[in-house]
Amino acid sequence: MIWPRALASETGSRIQPARCRCSSPKPTAHSRSRCITSIWIGVQLSVNGSTSAEGVEINYGDTVAAVQEEADRVTVTTNAGRVLRADLLVIAEGVRSTTRELLFEGQVDSRALGITMVFGTIPRTTDDDSRWRWYTTVGGRQVHLRPDQHGTTRAILACTEAEDPTRLDRTEALARIRDRFSGVGWEAPRILDGFDSSDDVYLDHLTQIRMPVWHRGRVCLAGDAAWCVTPMGGGGASLALVSGYVLAACLSGTGSLTTGLAAYEAWMRPLVDDVQQLPRWIKPFAFPRTRLGLALRRMADKVLMSPVLAPLTARFTRIAQTDRELPPLAATAR
Repeated sequence: MIWPRALASETGSRIQPARCRCSSPKPTAHSRSRCITSIWIGVQLSVNGSTSAEGVEINYGDTVAAVQEEADRVTVTTNAGRVLRADLLVIAEGVRSTTRELLFEGQVDSRALGITMVFGTIPRTTDDDSRWRWYTTVGGRQVHLRPDQHGTTRAILACTEAEDPTRLDRTEALARIRDRFSGVGWEAPRILDGFDSSDDVYLDHLTQIRMPVWHRGRVCLAGDAAWCVTPMGGGGASLALVSGYVLAACLSGTGSLTTGLAAYEAWMRPLVDDVQQLPRWIKPFAFPRTRLGLALRRMADKVLMSPVLAPLTARFTRIAQTDRELPPLAATAR
């Protein structure tokens, strides 16, 4: 996932060992290796809203109720009663898109990975630095702390979980997460207490989305609504941003909507298919349940992140990468 460091305020990352001393620094921008950064929802919305092109209207708090396709246009009716007409409807509502379910019924393969992640903002302390701190422990549990550019800290709790806590209300879901992280130690109690009062807590039960086709008529899908790879696969933000450009470029280079959408899907499909192929060992490796599994994980971390192997590790863990040239954007569309 790609995001300017000036916004992410993140210079690298480190893995916290059992006794919580700094250990195994991951590759950073100051070496030849990479540091993974991501777009937090609040930051993404604020940036998108502040850089919208002239004539772009942004509305919140309304959803799609019905879509009617005609030969020369598509008409969208919202639950608030608004009627919108356009040449093309692009559905980019994320992994749990309701419009996708409305229009592509029977074509959505949702694959739950059995992993729950909880994201939220908590107060920053003097112990927080400019790196992503990552702690893994037994029972399939992870604790993450990441800096932001607002003087606060972004926290993540992740664990293996068969049931989907997103179906519960906030109080019940956080109570379940608190029980799940009982006895973890390190910064987990601080994060749990911070989530209780945070106003931007987001829970997700990781689910991959796979579809045989991403368009029909005057409707197409983009981003997680079309191909959610989840943080386990990575590259979601990069794929979403690239797909927006590729869609615009493919439509700009032809007078045929059908041809343009087919070209968009043909360019994006190999990139998405590659990222979605998760190896079977990735979940038990990332979320070890036993002390033996955790010891093996930490041993692997030390070896793979050693000065000798770190550049090679970074090379083989690149995601959403391609050597293909991006399709050109026609001059009339710029």
